[in-house]
Amino acid sequence: MALVDAASDRCEARLVDVRSTFRALSAAAIERYLARERPYDCAGGVKSEALGIALFERIESDDPTALIGLPLIALTDLLLAEGVDVLGADD
Repeated sequence: MALVDAASDRCEARLVDVRSTFRALSAAAIERYLARERPYDCAGGVKSEALGIALFERIESDDPTALIGLPLIALTDLLLAEGVDVLGADD
């Protein structure tokens, strides 16, 4: 992911690795999953935040949100490094 400061044109980038291992599944089990979840709008056709988690044997990452989209831990780190108080300042 990359964070660009439009005012300064500075760009900071971060790679977030995710390693996922699927379980051995029968064609029938996969078809049942597809019928129940209908995950056709998801990367890889898997909703790991729903029933799709049952398809995995293991998911490894420093930022588990990276598997389902935007790596929010990495984004928070980049924003904090740029001085953005993501929790809001106590005024």
